[in-house]
Amino acid sequence: MPQSIVRNVKPDELGALPKNLHDWTSGFIEATGTAIALTSDSFDPTGCFVAEDKGSIVGCVAVTSLPRKNWLVVRYLSAKRALSRVYAVEKLLSRALQYVETKNPEFLRATTPSMQPYVDVYKSFGFRPVRRDFRITWDLAGTSEKENKQVEIREVTEKTAPEISKVYVESIRPYWDWRTEEQGGEEAVAQKFKEGLKKGERWLSGSVGKSVVGLTGLIPDYYRTGEARFRGTFVVPEYRGRGYGRTMMSQALSWAKKLGQHKITVYTFSYLECLAPGALLYMGSGGKIESEYLQLQRAL
Repeated sequence: MPQSIVRNVKPDELGALPKNLHDWTSGFIEATGTAIALTSDSFDPTGCFVAEDKGSIVGCVAVTSLPRKNWLVVRYLSAKRALSRVYAVEKLLSRALQYVETKNPEFLRATTPSMQPYVDVYKSFGFRPVRRDFRITWDLAGTSEKENKQVEIREVTEKTAPEISKVYVESIRPYWDWRTEEQGGEEAVAQKFKEGLKKGERWLSGSVGKSVVGLTGLIPDYYRTGEARFRGTFVVPEYRGRGYGRTMMSQALSWAKKLGQHKITVYTFSYLECLAPGALLYMGSGGKIESEYLQLQRAL
């Protein structure tokens, strides 16, 4: 008979979870971002549960809040040797959903590595796939700088951030409308952009004449020295299809190298049926897909 029990995580167990999640999913759940999430002020450990087998933690799941009020996401569902512990995975998700019910949410989705048994377990609990996510990386040693004659490049400062934040909101339409909704609306997204600059994010704007046509950003040394979190490249809708995305992407790679980075990593979404424009741009500029994830949604 299955021996695993599911219980709330203890405070002194949180520190080991990022590495466990990384190991249990063969790196699909990366440790650095997970550690940041589990130590953030918005993380509530009462929504985090572990599976214990013979005194050892062998599985995990967490329910976290999205920036929009009463919107929740289930994440980090994983287990050591999960294919032989499907029962424990099911118990973890069941316990997480019991917790969800106590919150009376208006919206619920989940995110998971695109691997079994997690996808089938989510489906068995009424979740349906809505989007794919990719983790894409660039080895900057293999990139070459290209001359830019199209676009005037400037680094975004805290002084220019208020205006550029509005451009950012515009540049993510319509592909990222779902995320803007999750973040609490356009004003919230613009505010988060400005806050990101104060916390170490760095952005470049690209202009043609007096008009900003695109943006690209990164967080240097995010994962470790020389390994940056890439925030993406975005083009304002009315200027798409003119090659500005490729120009801004080239500038991003050159800039990252100048900042001492040898690797950059981005998380980006795509459709279930085909690649979204961002993923196509990144792969076309030398990015390689490291991992694939699935976003799922459940009706309440």
